[in-house]
Parts: sequence; structure tokens; C-alpha cells
Amino acid sequence: MPNQTPVHGILLLGGSGSRLRPAYTGNKHLIPIGGRPMAEYGLELLRRCEIESVTAVVRPEDSTYFQRLFTRTAPQIPITYVVQPDPLGTADALQRCARSVEHPFVATLWGDNLFEVAPRSTVRRFLADPAPAMITVAESTAPQHFSVVAVQSGRVTDIIDKPAKPTANTVCAGLMLFDTDVLFRSLCEVRQNARGEREAMDAVRRIMHAGQLTFDHLNGRWFDAAVAPAFLREAELFALRRGFNHSMPEHEETPSCTSTTRPRPFGSTSTQPGVAS
Repeated sequence: MPNQTPVHGILLLGGSGSRLRPAYTGNKHLIPIGGRPMAEYGLELLRRCEIESVTAVVRPEDSTYFQRLFTRTAPQIPITYVVQPDPLGTADALQRCARSVEHPFVATLWGDNLFEVAPRSTVRRFLADPAPAMITVAESTAPQHFSVVAVQSGRVTDIIDKPAKPTANTVCAGLMLFDTDVLFRSLCEVRQNARGEREAMDAVRRIMHAGQLTFDHLNGRWFDAAVAPAFLREAELFALRRGFNHSMPEHEETPSCTSTTRPRPFGSTSTQPGVAS
């Protein structure tokens, strides 16, 4: 089936899940949640958001497994596999996808983020009035584990990663939308941090400081399942009780909070812990 939207999905599936040890080892995206590998939910979410072409970023040792998994569970989706040989950060992972993206817009998704409601309406709003970048946000009772988002007068004014003393409960969820040229240009400007990694949120902050970042609030509950074993257990119980990636009726697809200020043209410059409801 040909792609009907100008959006290409990038699903980030690297990471060893160090925060889940010793309870779990190996690739965190392969841990079963509700009887399905966690990565399946991410691919399904992109499909339900009407995104029909995907690049999956994987570790070398996991590439064959993911190819077999997705060939079995979603054979109709064209997936390009990009290998990230070393854990050099999410900006490095995304930058490796540049050659596989031929669409004008990109949706990036962290593979350990789970959504009760597939945010199809968010993608549609982005396409109806494109911005250089749009993040999705949710409310969390444990914001110190995430990137906390400060909002004033309908605009994102700050994004602070894992603050010791959060001043807000609004956090960045794992789905972000970008103008393709803006994303890859911004990624080129990201420098290594003290751990020797280059993080995608630094590119998002560049776009924010240029006044180009919009946001949309998620409907339903959101989980970052790989923060700790307790978070993973909560996601498992929710999957069995309610399930993920539900569709929302068309007449209910309205945001509870969304950006009100349109960005200026972008210029090139050098509940439960972990749950949002």
C-alpha cells in the first residue's frame, strides 16, 4: 500500500535497559508487555497514526531479531533497518537515518514509550499547520525521571532533563514531529555530553530557543515502561487491563492543551510512577 502521508516514522530500538537490571537483561524493547514484545506497540502506534513507512534503529546484535519480528507481525509495512554500532546517544541514532528519509516530515518515537490512545489527531494537526517541530506532552506524578517541559502563554519556554527538583509535572512523551530539513540540520549542531553521547533533546532545545517549537497534549495515559522494574510492572498490568494504542472517535479527537502561538520561520543557526493521565 503506498504511503498516503508525507511523514516517515523513526522507531528507536537501541538501549540495553540498564535501569531495569538485574530484574531484566538484554534489549528492553524486546521485553514482553501484555504478551507482546514492547517494540510491537511502537510500530503499531505509527501505523495507527497513518504513518506507513518506518526506519528502525537497532543495535548490531538485535538487528536480525527485529527483522524477523516485524516481518512476522507487520509484513505490509516497509521498514528500513539502521544499525547504531555504539551507544552514542539518540541524536547520533537519528542522524544515521538521514539517507532513509525521503518525506518532508518525520515522526520520531522512543520504543519503550507506550500510549493508551494512538495520537493520530496530533499527527493530523501537525500536518494541517506544520511547524519546524512539535513535541507531545503528558502529566506525570514522577517528573524527575523525564524531560520536564515548562509552558507559558501557550509556548514551551524550557525543557529540563531529569531535574532533581521538578517545578512542573508536564513531561515530554516519546513521540515528536519534525520538518525533515530542520531535524537533520539541528542534529548536526548537537555536541557530545559528559558521557560521550549526543542527545536528541539538545536538538529540540535548539529549535525551542529559536521560537520554533510547538506542543500537543496526549489523550489517555502514557508510560515510559523502561524507567525501572516497577514502571514495567505497572505497564504490564495496564496492558492486560486496558491495552494500548486505542483509536479515538473522530468527534473526540480534540487536544486538552495545545500550542496557541505559531512559530516564526526557522533559520539555520550554528496516578502511578511514570504514568501520565
